[in-house]
Amino acid sequence: MTDKRKKIETLIDGVLMRMDPTGINAKKYRNMFQTMNDKQFSDWVTRFLADDKSNLRLDIEEFGDGSRTLKYENVEKAADFLKIKLFENVYIPHVSSNPNRPVRTKQPVLVGYLNIKRPQQLVTKKTGLAITDTNRDEQTGAAKGDSKGGTTTGIENELLAGVGGDVILSEFCGARGDNVTEYDNMIQQIAEHGSVKLADIKTNAYDKPTLMQADLYFKAMGLKTDLISESYYSIEAVRTAMKQKS
Repeated sequence: MTDKRKKIETLIDGVLMRMDPTGINAKKYRNMFQTMNDKQFSDWVTRFLADDKSNLRLDIEEFGDGSRTLKYENVEKAADFLKIKLFENVYIPHVSSNPNRPVRTKQPVLVGYLNIKRPQQLVTKKTGLAITDTNRDEQTGAAKGDSKGGTTTGIENELLAGVGGDVILSEFCGARGDNVTEYDNMIQQIAEHGSVKLADIKTNAYDKPTLMQADLYFKAMGLKTDLISESYYSIEAVRTAMKQKS
């Protein structure tokens, strides 16, 4: 074994032992390296360093007995071992009005990689365009089957709302959802002008069967909502009532 290989193995073993004191992860890599000769080990390291997406996999048990749960203090020990700073001052130029003077955090903050994964449904099933609206639910009018290419689930709607995708939500839950009137207006605008804006096809709440059905269910339970009708507590209603009293 060369000195360089020994240093690499010692480094990997030291990091894994600090992140997982049980030694299970470190043992896995020890066993893997033991099966390699020096050339195989050198080839593995070369491929690992050449690929930016390569990582040492750390297996944990989030819901086990707690012995293999990833803890911050263990991450801190591994970072100290690697001489990596976990807290740094971060520059955020997009919140500054002057591009030459970016805003910097007043205090050092925790930095690292955050993996953001798009929901599989939205990626693989919900990005196709529906070419017909004939297949719709008889009660709600919502597109279904081959006609529901643009519909989304609740969690996807929450994600879109969280990133400010209001226009996308309006299309998915309106014209490409259960609003047949908006859909017909959209198709007509596209046929006449080649494109369409949501502002040109907007309709009222009475064209949304699903919303009306939900409001009906609430009324059947003795609950009044502002999904369709005016809220009891709307500012306009309060002002009108006060003017009438005065």
